[in-house]
Formats: sequence, C-alpha cells, structure tokens
Amino acid sequence: MRAEVGADGQPPLPSAKVVSKVLSENSSNTTFLKNAGVATPSSKSPSAGEEALHEELAAERQGSAVLHQELEELKKKSEENDEALARTQRQYGELKKQQEDCNRILSHLLTQNHLGISSQP
Repeated sequence: MRAEVGADGQPPLPSAKVVSKVLSENSSNTTFLKNAGVATPSSKSPSAGEEALHEELAAERQGSAVLHQELEELKKKSEENDEALARTQRQYGELKKQQEDCNRILSHLLTQNHLGISSQP
C-alpha cells in the first residue's frame, strides 16, 4: 500500500498511517493502535439526532437514578412506620391488659364496699 511517490504526485504516507488505515478498515477494535500510541482515524462525528438521543438517554438515566433513590427512601420510611405501628400495637395490648386489671380491682372494691354497707345496721 505504500509507494515511494503516489500516482497523483503526493508524498508517500508514513508507515504508522498506513498501518493505522489498514487496521481501522479491517477491524473495529483499535485497542492495538491505542496501546501502540498510534492515532486512529476518527469515525464520523455523531449526527444531531444521535446527539439528542444520547442527551435524552443521559437524562432518563439520571431520572431513573433519582427515582431509585426516592424508592429506597420510601422503603426505609415504610419500614420505620411498620416498626412504629408494631410498637403502638404492643403498647395498646399492654394498656388494655392494665385497664382490665384496674376494672377487676375496682369491681372487687365496689363489691366489698357494697357488702360492707349492706351488712351495717
């Protein structure tokens, strides 16, 4: 591919350019060229439509990340609320038991008091 003088009178391409051109035409993987420090011919720049799609994708990814974070916060709040509800239910059960005990004692006292008043002359 390299010639001393081109047919059109152009000076010959440097060896690195020739290798770069051949490898880039025959392979989409230019890792070898990058590792060797050889500049590769850049592919066509993205069109305006492609650029808009990339921006839209980036915005959607950012929105998705925000929604994921909000979801995690809501899950955490839900767990906290569930724990608070369970704690409130336990406290309610304890208070209900105490109320039943108080009612039983009060009933006993009232019965004793009623019997004491009835037995007096």
